[in-house]
Amino acid sequence: MSPSVLGILTALFAQVACGGQSGRDVVGPSRDVVAPRTAPRTAEGYEYVAKRGFSVVGLAEARGLPSEVVHAAIDEVADALEVCAAEQRRQGGIARGAARVIAQVGPNGTVDATSIRVDPGSGASAAALLCLVAPTRRLTFPPVDAGARGFAIEALWGENP
Repeated sequence: MSPSVLGILTALFAQVACGGQSGRDVVGPSRDVVAPRTAPRTAEGYEYVAKRGFSVVGLAEARGLPSEVVHAAIDEVADALEVCAAEQRRQGGIARGAARVIAQVGPNGTVDATSIRVDPGSGASAAALLCLVAPTRRLTFPPVDAGARGFAIEALWGENP
């Protein structure tokens, strides 16, 4: 095969292999939203952690709430969880548990809705509802006529949480 035919075939294959494009990648419209982190994370990956003797509550994420306000709320939930878990333990109830709670805060400052995920285990669901969700639902925040507000917490309770 002559060098000129080989050159033409190489150029033809290069055009076909590249799709005949100008070498520029084109990406269609995207709806992805990328937001910068607003709060530094702890070594555990949480925005804030409230440790007590037999419980730990970590703030996984907060939106639309000032950090000092949500940190005080997490401390309040951690205190309630500690007291409740101690009472459960005293009554011979559950010794260990883990749960994640997602709370939506309404414009008037109350917790309007919660979603819970509980680690499987004997009695963990009842303890999570009583000791974690109930105190979370009692929280109040400053009323604001703004967009979506809420937070997600993860909690452990029992011996050596």
